[in-house]
Amino acid sequence: MVRGLILFGLGAAGAFYFFDPDKGPKRRKQLRKQCNDTMKAATDWWDEYGDQIGQRAKDFSQTVGNQALHYGNEARTAATEFVQKNGNGWAPSARAIGALGSALAFYSAGRRGTTGALLRTLSLGMFTRALMASR
Repeated sequence: MVRGLILFGLGAAGAFYFFDPDKGPKRRKQLRKQCNDTMKAATDWWDEYGDQIGQRAKDFSQTVGNQALHYGNEARTAATEFVQKNGNGWAPSARAIGALGSALAFYSAGRRGTTGALLRTLSLGMFTRALMASR
């Protein structure tokens, strides 16, 4: 409510400032010139540096993609070795409790106060129980 009143007050002050019958046209012309100058400077800057930024973004994307593939392959290898050593890993009930605990954690992340704290604690307990059941 207070935020809305503040925004309304600022908007009204801006309207009075720019639509003043005496100095309003000059102020609007000055604002229009500043906006045009800023847009021209931004366009010139983008024309000068846009290709470099695009190339760097492409290189960064390729580097991150290669690293993700590398770590993904390592994780898949480790998971395969774990399953071969320890059997199937998580039991279906542990998976269900872990998924439910994770969903409850995401749901409770937006809650405040006692209810949120209680739900987060419950989700942590459920996820811990799922981890212990997977052993």
